[in-house]
Amino acid sequence: MSEAAKPLKARRSLKLNFIYNFISQILTLIIPLITTPYVWNVLGRDGNGQYSYSLSIITYFIFFANLGFDLYGQKQIAACREDKEKKSAIFWELFILKLITTAIAMGVLLGVLFGVGFGGKYDKLILILSIQIVAVPFDIQYFFRGDEDFLSIALRTILMKVAGMICIFVFVKNDTQVWLYSLCLSLSIIASNLIMWPSAVFRLGRVPLKQLSLLRHLKPAILVFLPTLAVVVFSVFDKTMIGLLAQNPDAENGYYEKAYQINSVALLLVTIISLVMMSRNAYDYSEGHYDKVQEHLYSASRYVWMMGLPLIVGFAVLSHNLCAWFFRTEYEGIPILLIIMSVRFIASGFTEILSNQLFIAIGKNHYPLIATGCAAVINVTLNYFLIPRYGAVGAAIATAVCEVANTAVHFVIAVRKKYISFFKVMASSWRYIISAGIMFVPIFFMQRAMGETLWTFLLITITGGVVYALSLFLLRDAFFLKYAGIGLQTIGKIFKRNKAVASDEIADGSEISENPQENKSDFTQADSLQDTDTLPGEKKEGN
Repeated sequence: MSEAAKPLKARRSLKLNFIYNFISQILTLIIPLITTPYVWNVLGRDGNGQYSYSLSIITYFIFFANLGFDLYGQKQIAACREDKEKKSAIFWELFILKLITTAIAMGVLLGVLFGVGFGGKYDKLILILSIQIVAVPFDIQYFFRGDEDFLSIALRTILMKVAGMICIFVFVKNDTQVWLYSLCLSLSIIASNLIMWPSAVFRLGRVPLKQLSLLRHLKPAILVFLPTLAVVVFSVFDKTMIGLLAQNPDAENGYYEKAYQINSVALLLVTIISLVMMSRNAYDYSEGHYDKVQEHLYSASRYVWMMGLPLIVGFAVLSHNLCAWFFRTEYEGIPILLIIMSVRFIASGFTEILSNQLFIAIGKNHYPLIATGCAAVINVTLNYFLIPRYGAVGAAIATAVCEVANTAVHFVIAVRKKYISFFKVMASSWRYIISAGIMFVPIFFMQRAMGETLWTFLLITITGGVVYALSLFLLRDAFFLKYAGIGLQTIGKIFKRNKAVASDEIADGSEISENPQENKSDFTQADSLQDTDTLPGEKKEGN
């Protein structure tokens, strides 16, 4: 079947999905940032640290309850989204499996909580936060992502996140109400999961219980879960080890939690395309469009360079300015953590490409397991030696090192298997490196000359962004020019087209150009698939 003849649902607009997913993901992190200055000053550094440590304990049980079903389910739904019967069977099978794993996780948690305990000041918080474990089986975002319906996710996220934010400002008033803060967040999570169900059930068919096959999903889901578990070790276990090994655990965890939260918001600008491209790559791979998969990988690589490098420069210069007006008090330990963690803007960006957009999308789940397993061992080892001496700074160093190691192992595997050319990825970075270096000069001297206020931060940030964009324009970067042009055309449509025309465009998933050749990347040429284990390899270039 030709591309033009495919059902409309199979040709969802990547641009629209990117926008909807961006709204959903950014609000997930931005709204907590809106409440952060308030929560930091009301609950204090130690109260935030207690919440961070308690949430790190709960996160282990949440990840076990999920058991990789979300990423695995997204891939499975994406591969069969035109087959309602098959899609329905997969959905109900995964829902039942998540009910089982959630019951096991809750049983173990309650047994430990009431048997041994986690420490007097943490037990109450952990019990309240366990509501988030109960919410796991009702989290069906994977279904909508696999179906490439990111609009529904975005609408739900806006509604429930705003409601949760309002509750925090209304009810949390002093440093004794860490439990109430935890309750507001936990209830908003389970409510946001439940609100998606009416729409999902409407799209699904009934499947007789005897026709369900649960066990067929366990092995592939576990293969997705194990790399995710390793990621938890170097993203959440840090906080647990700070709580166990640091000399002042609540204060150090407070610093680390807020630094990691800010870093994760900025990192979203780099990784936002991952979930959208994972669904598209899984679909294209299942349809045999292997050249498109590789084209997407190289496009995503240039996007990581374009967004990650200026973020590293920006945080190196402006971290102290940001913390001074954002937190106002007791922030002295946060700026250095933000600078160290900025390594993630490049390392995590490429890990997302190679892990989710490539390996998981094409069913090679064991490769991310190898990479993240190596990184997890490095992280735990470094944390053990660094946290007792350096506290949160030691944990941040361990995180940065293991993120780089994780990316390196992913690259080694991808290059050896000829999924991607390392030379081509590196060669595409030079314009972004030069532009980021040019951007550094004015913002560095502006920061030294100006005070640390919100307005100077915004002025310096805008100046840096303009200088960076102009540098890419003068260097004639094809990727930047292409998508800057698309952005300008999109803005023009908003002002020129009436609502009926805009609605028609969304309905038929139209792209900016009707000619597929005009939308094809001008820096990628993919060969045909040679065997079942490799994407098209380059024949004219070395790895």
